[in-house]
Amino acid sequence: MFKTIFLPLTIRLEAFTHLVPVPFAIYMASITQEYSLSEWLLFLTLCIISGTLMVLFGCLWRYLILKKISNQFEILQSEKQKDAYVIGSHSKAKDLKLFLYRYPFYEGFIIILRWFVGIGLIFAATPFFNLYRPTLWTTFVLYLVMIPPISFVAYYFITENAFRNLFKLPLIRPIPIEPNEIPKFDYFKRILVSFFALAALPVTVLSYMLISSVNGNLDVQNPSIHVLIIGVIFIFPLVFVAYLVAKAVRQGLSDTSHILDELSKGNFSVVSMPSSGDDFGQQSFHLNRVIQQLNTMYTEIFTLNVGLESKVKERTLELENSLEEVKKLKFQQDGDYFLTHLLLKPLGKNQVSSDIVSIDFFLKQKKKFEFKGKEYEIGGDLNIAHNVLLQGKKFSVFVNSDAMGKSMQGAGGALVLGAVFQSIIERTYLSSSTYNQSPERWLKNAFIEMHKIFEGFDGSMLVSLVIGLVEEETGFLYFINAEHPWLILYRDEKASFLENELSYRKLGTKGLNSGIFIKTFRLLPGDIIISGSDGRDDLLLFNEQSELNQRQMNQNEKLILSYVEEGKGDLNQIFQVLSQKGEITDDLSLIRVFYKGLTNSNSNPEVSKSYQVAKKLVEAGNLDAAIDSLQKQILAQPITNKRFHKLLAKLHFKRKEYAEAIEHAQVYLENHPFDLSFMELSSILLRKAGKLDQAIEIAERIRLREPKATKNTFHLIRLYLDKGNHHRAKEILTEWEVLFPVEKERTKKWKQIIKLKYPNLLL
Repeated sequence: MFKTIFLPLTIRLEAFTHLVPVPFAIYMASITQEYSLSEWLLFLTLCIISGTLMVLFGCLWRYLILKKISNQFEILQSEKQKDAYVIGSHSKAKDLKLFLYRYPFYEGFIIILRWFVGIGLIFAATPFFNLYRPTLWTTFVLYLVMIPPISFVAYYFITENAFRNLFKLPLIRPIPIEPNEIPKFDYFKRILVSFFALAALPVTVLSYMLISSVNGNLDVQNPSIHVLIIGVIFIFPLVFVAYLVAKAVRQGLSDTSHILDELSKGNFSVVSMPSSGDDFGQQSFHLNRVIQQLNTMYTEIFTLNVGLESKVKERTLELENSLEEVKKLKFQQDGDYFLTHLLLKPLGKNQVSSDIVSIDFFLKQKKKFEFKGKEYEIGGDLNIAHNVLLQGKKFSVFVNSDAMGKSMQGAGGALVLGAVFQSIIERTYLSSSTYNQSPERWLKNAFIEMHKIFEGFDGSMLVSLVIGLVEEETGFLYFINAEHPWLILYRDEKASFLENELSYRKLGTKGLNSGIFIKTFRLLPGDIIISGSDGRDDLLLFNEQSELNQRQMNQNEKLILSYVEEGKGDLNQIFQVLSQKGEITDDLSLIRVFYKGLTNSNSNPEVSKSYQVAKKLVEAGNLDAAIDSLQKQILAQPITNKRFHKLLAKLHFKRKEYAEAIEHAQVYLENHPFDLSFMELSSILLRKAGKLDQAIEIAERIRLREPKATKNTFHLIRLYLDKGNHHRAKEILTEWEVLFPVEKERTKKWKQIIKLKYPNLLL
C-alpha cells in the first residue's frame, strides 16, 4: 500500500508546486528586483537551497506518515489472517479510517507551513549576502497572500482524490462511523476557498506590479512576452483547480448513482461508504439509513409473502377459535341474563283486582339480549302492584322503582327489591298483626324494611322508588317517594306534579334512620296518577332550530307534563310521544293508577235537609233535639251521609258522652281518612275515654302524615307519658328538636310543662 500511494502522491503534489507557485515567484522577482548578474545567481542559489529544504521536509514528513499508515494496515491484516481480529483491532481500524479522512487537511496545512518557512528563510538570509532590498518586504507579504491558498486547495484535492480507493479496502470498509466523526468540508466552503485562492493570484500580481512601477523597480522590455507568461501562469492553476473540483463532484455523483442503480435492481445489501468529508460523503450516511430501512421492509415483506398463506390460515383459525370462545361466553352471559329475567318476571306482575282502582304497567328496558332465538329485556326498572287488606279495608299497593346500574347490576337491585317486597306482601296476607296495621304504619314499615336490606350492600346498590297505597273505598292515596321522579296527577286533561320537594334519598343510602313520613292525597273519581322512572326525563331531544340538527339532553323536568297531556294519560300514547320527541337513553318504566270511584249515594236532598235542621238545633243550643233528629235519620237510612256521624260525635263530646262519641267518630273516619283535624279530635276522645292505645295509634298516624302538627306531637308525647312509656315520649321530643330547630321556644315551653308534670323525667 505504501508504494502505491507515496510515490504517485508525492510526484503530483511536488509537480504542482514547481510548475505553478515556484516559477511564478521567480518570474515576479526577476521583473521587480534590481540585482546584478552575480546577485541574481546568488539569489537563485538561496531560492534553490530553500526550495530543496522545503521539498525534503515535505517528502520526509509524508514518508513517515504514510509508512505508519501502511504498517497499521499490515498489522490489522495479519491479525485478521490469524483470527485475532478482536474488539481492540476493530477500534484501531476505526482510528485508522478516521485518520485517512483527516489526512488531506494535514497535507494542505503542511504546504502552507512549508511556504512560510521557505520564503522566510530566503528573506532572512538576504542581509548576510548583501541581497536585502526594502522592496523584499512587499514581495514577501504578497507571496504569502498569493501562493499558500492556491497550494492548500491543490494539495487538499489531490490528496483526497488519491485516498478515495483506500476506503474501499476490506479492512476498513465495513467499519461503521458516525457523520459527526469525520471532518466536514462541504462544497460551499470548497468553492469559496477555491475562488479566493484563484482570485488572489491576479490581485496580488496586479498589486505587486503597481507598487513596483511606482517605486521604479518594474523592468519590462517586451510587454507581449510578459503578458503571455502571466496568462499561462494564471490559466494553468485555474484549469487545474477547476479540474480537481469537477473530478471530486463527478466521483461523488458516480458513487451515488451506483448505489441508486443497485437499489433499483433490488440489491438492498449494497453499502454506501463516504470517501470524503464533502456533501456526497454526508449523503452516504443518509443513503445507508434509507438502505437499511428498505432492507428491513423488504425482508419483512418477503418473509410475510413467503408464509402469507400459512399465516392467513393460522390467523383465520385463531379468529375462529376466538369467535367460538366469544360465542360461548356470550351464550353464558345471555343465559345469566335469561335466568335473571325469569326470576324478575313473577316479581313484576300486576296482581291488582278491583272494580274501583285500575292499575296499568309500561316497561321498556334499555338492555336487549337474545337467548335461543327469542329477544328479551333486562334492566333495573321494576313495576309491582298488589291488593292488600289493612284493618278490614281493601287497598291497592303499587311500586315503581329504578335500581342503580345497567344490565345485570340494575337487574340485581330490582331482583332484591322484588323479592323483599313480595315477602312483605305475603306476610301481610298471613300475619294478623300486619293485617291490623294502619296504612301509614304499614307503608312506613315496608319502606324501612326495604331500606335496611339495601343498606347492607354498603352503598353499592341503591334504588329509587315510589311506593303507594290507594284506599279503594275513599280514593285516599298514601305514598313515599325515595329520590324518584315526582308523581303526576292527570285531572281534567291537565297534568301537574303532586310533589314539589325531595323527601328521601334512595334506598340503601347511609344515614336514613329516622324521620320517615307519609305523604297523602285525596283522589277524585276520574283522577289518574302516573309514576315513572327517570327514563321519562332522560331524552336526547332533537333540536329543530339548530342548523346542524344536533341532539341535546333534556334539562327540563316539567317537559313530561306536556307529554302526559298530549298522550291523554295513556301509557302507550305517552311512550309514543316520548319516542317522537327524542331518543330514550335509559330504562323506562311507567305506572298508571286510575281511580274510578264509587257511585254517589249522598245526593238525596232530604238527607241534606235533615242535616241542616240538625245544625240549626245545635246553633240554638238544643243538643238533645239535634241528637234525636240525627239518630232517627241514621236508623231510617243506615247508608246515609257520614257527616251525621261526625256531628253526632262532636255533640256527644260536648256532653262528655265519650263512648257514644267514639262510636260515631270511628264510623266517620272509616269513610273520611283525609279529615286530619277530626282524627286529632278522635284521639282526644279516646284519651278521655281511657283508651290510650287507640288514641296513640291515631296520633301516630297523624304524625306520620303531618310531622309539623305541633298540637298532635305534644298530645302524642302526653299519651306516651300517661301510658308510662317515657322512652318513646323522650324519643319523639328529641326527633322534634332535630327536625324543627326553629321551634325552640315552643319546645322549651313544652319541656317545662312536661317537667312540671313529670319532674322525675330526664329531658
